Amino acid sequence: MINKILVANRGEIACRIIHTCKRMGNATVCIYAPNDRNSLHVKMADEAHCIGSGEMGAGYLNGDGIIDLALKTNADAIHPGYGFLSENPDFAQMCSNKNIIFIGPSPEVIKAMGLKNEAKTIMAEAGIPVIKGFNPQDQGHASFLEMAEKMGYPVMLKAVAGGGGRGMRVVESENEMGESLDSAKRESLSSFGNDKLIIEKYVKSARHIEVQIIGDNYGNVTHLLERECSLQRRHQKVIEEAPAPGLQQATRDKLFEAAIIGSKVIGYSGVGTFEFLVDVDGHFWFLEMNTRIQVEHPVTEFITGLDIVELQIRVARDEQLPEHLNKIQARGHAIEARLYLENPDFTPSFGKLYHLGLPEEDKNLRIDRGVVEGDEVSLNYDPMIAKLISYGPSREQALKVIHNGLRSLKIGGPATNEDFLLSLVNNPHVRSGEFDTKFIETNIEDLCPNQDVSSRFLAISAYALMVKSDFSGKGHSPWFDNSGWRLGASLGREIKLQFNNRIWDFAFQGNILLLREENLSFSVEGEWIGSHDFHGKIDHEEYSLEIYSYQDDFTVFMLDQKLRLKRISEFRETRRSNNQSGTLTSPMPGLIVNVLVNKGQEIAEGESLLVLEAMKTEHVIRAPHAGTVKEIFFSIGDQVSEGIELLTIQN
Repeated sequence: MINKILVANRGEIACRIIHTCKRMGNATVCIYAPNDRNSLHVKMADEAHCIGSGEMGAGYLNGDGIIDLALKTNADAIHPGYGFLSENPDFAQMCSNKNIIFIGPSPEVIKAMGLKNEAKTIMAEAGIPVIKGFNPQDQGHASFLEMAEKMGYPVMLKAVAGGGGRGMRVVESENEMGESLDSAKRESLSSFGNDKLIIEKYVKSARHIEVQIIGDNYGNVTHLLERECSLQRRHQKVIEEAPAPGLQQATRDKLFEAAIIGSKVIGYSGVGTFEFLVDVDGHFWFLEMNTRIQVEHPVTEFITGLDIVELQIRVARDEQLPEHLNKIQARGHAIEARLYLENPDFTPSFGKLYHLGLPEEDKNLRIDRGVVEGDEVSLNYDPMIAKLISYGPSREQALKVIHNGLRSLKIGGPATNEDFLLSLVNNPHVRSGEFDTKFIETNIEDLCPNQDVSSRFLAISAYALMVKSDFSGKGHSPWFDNSGWRLGASLGREIKLQFNNRIWDFAFQGNILLLREENLSFSVEGEWIGSHDFHGKIDHEEYSLEIYSYQDDFTVFMLDQKLRLKRISEFRETRRSNNQSGTLTSPMPGLIVNVLVNKGQEIAEGESLLVLEAMKTEHVIRAPHAGTVKEIFFSIGDQVSEGIELLTIQN
């Protein structure tokens, strides 16, 4: 019997699990690092306990500390979520040793499926197709180059202990092998504590299809249909859906059969996922098995009417699978969009969520999230803050629901990928279901057009911010007049705003607003109605704006457009103008994990200079132009802040 469950995870994952635990009548215990003290999962749980420091290894990955806490709080079971400790066989064994139920498969199964080379061997022996590849004992560059030559490029490097796209690199040619190999090893070691890699032939024009399976402790195994997961960027899933559009029923049945055979071969108990590559002719290959619940499980829940976390818990308390699961049929269509904190160039975003306007949930729209308005989002964890999951009787209707949900987002604070998600769901190829795993990479320019914002929108926003900052509400004295009137002085005020990495310089005199660089002038007037709403006119056309602010950051919504603006003070602008033109600054806070050049080295435009790690992902800093490295200000292992000078390049 399970009465109390300790959830060994955080954020959206922990919130999702706690929701089901509460509905089932199970008490919950959650853990948190100091920087998560006020997080939503802490507020939702019946008990919350701090677990170590803010460092990952000393907190959410502290297996010994979590086991001790489970014993101290009399928790019968631990749910590891779908990250951190969920695929750690040693942690599952530790739970067993202390008579704590681990909500997941056995340690032996986790270990067998956790190492990709072993998993492929087991599946190949069971007659399931696997991609040609090698597991080199010698992990040196020469060994990988030799094997790539045998298979022919392109090839895929994969972390042996990996998952979630970490430690994966596609290598197109011999020249890319060295940098890709080193980067994959670092990311693998950082994410999984194991830097060993395997090498496989890369399959082009393939789709990524996965099959949800569940087994009990009595040898019963069934599938819960499939999911389409081909829309990926850097091997990270962005949009998933179920069922997979356009998949031939014959191929679908073969995938189901392979997943069930594989599950029975390893004696699987619990919820898991078999991942496959499927080519245009319906041929498929086993990729890996995830011995945990997946981020994208809500799309399966929508089309089956099941609660997969509930099924996990029921299996963990030794219940048999209900008979009706063997006859599950898809009902309608579901689509999930992952809302990430990231800038338009896909670098991580972070900071305070000073406004969080999410669409209303209903029977056709579900939102899984781990944040609330006012939360400070750090770079310590994954950048996903919420998932929007839509449902419709048809795929077309599900697309319409997800489109409307994304359009209605109003988030003030760090940049998000909502515009990119909207661009994806509106793309004609995506709408018709004609895409593969390389779709985003090969269409990135079309999917990320420059934000086309009129000077008029910027001008009315600038005017609204001037009015708010200058109006004090102290009566009708001319000293507080919004028109810019000053006794014995020339009229005029100014405001400088940063948008799209450019400074927009506005001056205001009387009711005329001047955009200096463009030499444009506008007739403006308007007033604030409440704290966030501004109604104004520009050249006699009326506009209503919704504006949210935090310190010098502003987010402006007007019709279907959105601006993220930053007020630039004279001090900030002076510092900016004094920077040397050859200085390269850090686009984000992060850890320097590699320095690829030396002082005095000649470099070419686009050459890799430094590697920065943030939000569990590596980002390569490249040369904006050719030149000579004049100074390098940091070394491997140094933590850097956003905007700090990293190195200088002399033309």
